[in-house]
Amino acid sequence: MFPSEFVASAMNMPDSEGLLKEFSFKGREYLLPIYDTPHQRVLLQCGRQVEKSTTLGNITLTYTMLRRYFRSLFVSPTQQQTETFSRDKISAPIEMSERLQTFARGGENVKNNVLYKKFVTGSDITFRYAFLHADRVRGIPADMLLLDEIQDILTEVIPVIEECLAHSPYKILRYSGTPKSLDNTISYYWNKFSTQNEWVLPCDSCGGGDYRKWHVIGYDHIGKEGLVCTNCGSALDPWHESARWASMRSEQWLRNPPVAIPFEGYRIPQVIAPWVSWDSILDKKKRYSVAQFYNEVLGLGYDSGTKPITAETLRANCSSRNMVDTPHRSPGPVYMGVDWGSAENSYTVMSIGTYIGNKFTFLFFKRYEGEEAEPERTVRDIMRYVDLFKVAMVGVDYGGGFDRNDKLIRHFGVKRIARYQYVNTRRIYFDTTLHRFMVNRTEALMAVINALNRKDEFSLPRWEDFETPFGTDLMSVFTEYNEARRTTVINRTPGTTDDTLHSMTYCFLASMIRHPRPDILAPLGGPDDRKRGNP
Repeated sequence: MFPSEFVASAMNMPDSEGLLKEFSFKGREYLLPIYDTPHQRVLLQCGRQVEKSTTLGNITLTYTMLRRYFRSLFVSPTQQQTETFSRDKISAPIEMSERLQTFARGGENVKNNVLYKKFVTGSDITFRYAFLHADRVRGIPADMLLLDEIQDILTEVIPVIEECLAHSPYKILRYSGTPKSLDNTISYYWNKFSTQNEWVLPCDSCGGGDYRKWHVIGYDHIGKEGLVCTNCGSALDPWHESARWASMRSEQWLRNPPVAIPFEGYRIPQVIAPWVSWDSILDKKKRYSVAQFYNEVLGLGYDSGTKPITAETLRANCSSRNMVDTPHRSPGPVYMGVDWGSAENSYTVMSIGTYIGNKFTFLFFKRYEGEEAEPERTVRDIMRYVDLFKVAMVGVDYGGGFDRNDKLIRHFGVKRIARYQYVNTRRIYFDTTLHRFMVNRTEALMAVINALNRKDEFSLPRWEDFETPFGTDLMSVFTEYNEARRTTVINRTPGTTDDTLHSMTYCFLASMIRHPRPDILAPLGGPDDRKRGNP
């Protein structure tokens, strides 16, 4: 039985009058290949309200109820999104279908919790959320991983989540989301790893037979009464009998993709969903910005992400001072920041700085590559620089270097090693129970970025010494509004590195222990923070 056949025979859906009827693929024929594909990896790049989450939910229920002891893991960026999916896309379909209820009721081992459900088949569904890290997902074995709203999950978190499939013979991936900027997570997977299947429409007025002009739906196809041919202006039918999915990749790419198993990618714009009226499409075209229309309606990425650091900005912060790995006489304490390399496209970067006059001056940077990146060698070399520069305080990345931080603490003592953990909290505070600083990632990084853009707070080595790789790191970051968190977040273009920005941030935060800078980053977020151990 194909998944689409199970869904059509076992699931119900409410009609316009609120009455239940069998789930039908009439008008949804374009979804059939998505339901029934045997492909291991599928990526859905969609406009809003085109049933992408419904599709994930239906596929999850199908595998759960047709296979014994099959484990599914659903992950979205936030707890609210995950609980909504569990309630609306899993529990609600079961409640509306007596056939599905036979799988969900009876038996001692059946479970029905918001974050965990188990059925009479022995199969189960685990629900989790992940944004900055994958800690809530680690160690959960799964056969199928479903990521929804993938555009709001940091790119570097996804490989960690995928390790949940390591022991499975299936290793099924089903990802979906709505793109934003062209640098975003979903755009990265779509552009680099997917077959880029588009729903192509023929124009019957342009030629005929095999010579008809085919169209990939875009902004220029939006006409006054419907989709139009950009060549002759004739109407295009999104449900034409010859309309089909077609890969935009070359034959050579399909024969030799960059990964062993590429994603079978499908873009689903609102304009092919039969329940979306054309008046609403035209209304959105008038009211939405071009970027919003591309994202929300067409399911297309748009270059709306903002690059907060430019080469011009960095040059303005650079001095004529050579970057040398030998210390010079400093008028005050010297500080170090270490961002530990912990994943693909990630390196350990060390930065050393001090105050010279009113400017925080970065004296030296080092990125550990090749043989030097071996953890034991890296730690020994960092210890050497701490002694060489007589570093007063070292700010380190807590999340990526537990073992390496422990060695530094044992060697230099806990009072010289400040550990910083990125969390979704307000600003920065010291947790007296965990003995480390908890830092709002966006606020801390933006404080450093804003200081760079003011061009009078920091001093960097000369541009020729700093540009590669350190300046390149800084220019790889972009800011983007994250709807899941309802805040602007800082991310990096996938495939690039941003370790230098984090290293500089830890270095500057370490300096704030002795030299507070509330004009750049105030450590207190309010009365609640004082209770948690702020000085």
